[in-house]
Amino acid sequence: MKEKKALFSQRLGAFLLDIIFVSLIASIITMFIPVSDAAGKLYDEQNVIMENYINGEISIEEYANNMIDISYDISKETGVITIVSIIVSLLYYVVYPTYKNGQTMGKQLLKIKVVKTNKKDLSMNDLLIRSCFNTSILVNIITVCFVFFASKDVYLTASTTISGIWYLVVIISLFMIAFSKSKQGIHDKIAHTDVVMCNTVKEEVACEN
Repeated sequence: MKEKKALFSQRLGAFLLDIIFVSLIASIITMFIPVSDAAGKLYDEQNVIMENYINGEISIEEYANNMIDISYDISKETGVITIVSIIVSLLYYVVYPTYKNGQTMGKQLLKIKVVKTNKKDLSMNDLLIRSCFNTSILVNIITVCFVFFASKDVYLTASTTISGIWYLVVIISLFMIAFSKSKQGIHDKIAHTDVVMCNTVKEEVACEN
């Protein structure tokens, strides 16, 4: 039986659900990581700056400059939390679907799965390549490297540029999935994958387990 391409609504729904699940799992785990005193003070300073701006005590330029400086310092102090979040994302988007019929939790709920376009078995490398482009894993890895090993100016420029490129890739991929004949996003094209419906009784059981 020929596999039917997943609907755009199914893929978008699974994408949003996966973001929620990953964020929830990462939040629960990082709750047990103690925040340093320095990070706590930086969060307090951030709140004060925001209050001063809301009350009209500082200009928008002062607000932006101060927030940028503090955000950089917070990123350095909370690097461990970022690393944990990256690990959670790798386990969720790469390891878990490798052993779950090409499905994340979101795809299981929407009864769709990732398959290879050449009908070969889906590998962990395939899922890793996809995840580098359709999730923020690669962005976070590069960003955390810059925050630890680069100057503030280099970090800010690099993180802004990389994040902007990633958002553009995601938007283009959404349009490609919605309107192209192949229904493949950039990540699918690069990894040679498709997202299809579970269209047999056996596959539907696998979707639910």
